[in-house]
Amino acid sequence: MTIEEQSADMSVSHPGDMAFAGPRFLIGRGRRGGWIVNDRLGLVGGIFVNEAAARHFAIEEADRHPELIAVLDDAAIELEFRKAG
Repeated sequence: MTIEEQSADMSVSHPGDMAFAGPRFLIGRGRRGGWIVNDRLGLVGGIFVNEAAARHFAIEEADRHPELIAVLDDAAIELEFRKAG
């Protein structure tokens, strides 16, 4: 597979890319009360003590593109792990 084919195959990449659909980062409360940031690409994420810390992490990871972040109101989420490779 060529580099061009690999690039075209990515469903979520960066802002401005026409293939991008929806937020990359989801922020919500876990069942135990912590704030969770999930990355749809499965590259980063974490559990935070408050919403401000979760938002700060997400905005930094999103290279200051707030359109890549969604805060879930009353939905409990869990931190998702994906096996690399």
